[in-house]
Amino acid sequence: MSSDKMLYPIKSNDKYGYIDNAGEVCIEPKFDYAEEFDGELAIVGMAETFGFIDRKGNMVVEAKYNDVYNFSEGLAVVELEGKKGYVDTKGNLVIAPTYDEANDFSEGLAAVKLGYKWGYINKEDKMIVEVDFLDAFDFSEGMALVQSGGKFGYIDITGTMVIEPKYDYGYGFSEGLAAVRLGNKYGYIDIAGNMVINAKYHTANDFENGLAAVELKNRYGFIDKEDAMIIPAKYDWADNFYEGFATVAIEDKYGFIDKEGKELIPIKFDNVDFVSEGLISVEVEGKWGYIDKDCKFIIEPIYDEVSKFVDGVAKVVFENKTMYINKNGEYIWKV
Repeated sequence: MSSDKMLYPIKSNDKYGYIDNAGEVCIEPKFDYAEEFDGELAIVGMAETFGFIDRKGNMVVEAKYNDVYNFSEGLAVVELEGKKGYVDTKGNLVIAPTYDEANDFSEGLAAVKLGYKWGYINKEDKMIVEVDFLDAFDFSEGMALVQSGGKFGYIDITGTMVIEPKYDYGYGFSEGLAAVRLGNKYGYIDIAGNMVINAKYHTANDFENGLAAVELKNRYGFIDKEDAMIIPAKYDWADNFYEGFATVAIEDKYGFIDKEGKELIPIKFDNVDFVSEGLISVEVEGKWGYIDKDCKFIIEPIYDEVSKFVDGVAKVVFENKTMYINKNGEYIWKV
């Protein structure tokens, strides 16, 4: 079996196993719990404990932990008897479970909690940033949001407070800017802490591809980094751009627009979700199906739940039964 072949979890006779994209069982159902593969490993459970298997079904991380999380930068958080540590992809417990909380590694560091305070460790379990914060978040673009004395600021990877804690909340840096809240309004700062977009928005999302969704007077639009409203604030809701699409809503109907504000998918669906492998999942009168980018139904809306296509296969729920379909809407596996 090639290592890049996608596998999908199935449930049969109350046990979980895995199939390939042809619907053939590759890992026999023997687990009490199973998640999708994330890279080369997948989380599985045996009774009340959890571990990881590889694509051949071999137990790489023994199912002995009370909880496990997906890998990030080569390490995964595991929980044992109420404390959290980290394992590597070979199953070695490289950081003993001594922390009350532990986040994923980001840019080489992970936020961990001891008692009521947070700090940051490296992958050798050395405390790089002392446990001194009321809250701590992942690093992005060399900076991490932290809470100190009831306010939020930003530290660099050495633990230096480079942007003093004076904000009521904030988000991670994206494309050189971070949304911060002063009172009940959001604006944006740069990595030097300069307020480059004044705090006047009720909601402010991350910048992606040069644009950010913001809420102004109960309407959403998109601004650029100079605070010019590139796409007018006329939507009841808007999400960030992803793969050239942004989800928007008007009067409880959803569609997609491009970076110029042109409707790529008409704002007429009860909901829209995944864009995957050329197909878009949409909801019509409580049921889900898939359309193409020309808004033509490729798979009719008959499902209670759908997911994105991965390697030509998507998991769907029909009449409370989980199944897998291909991009022609044909079942490759069902109960």
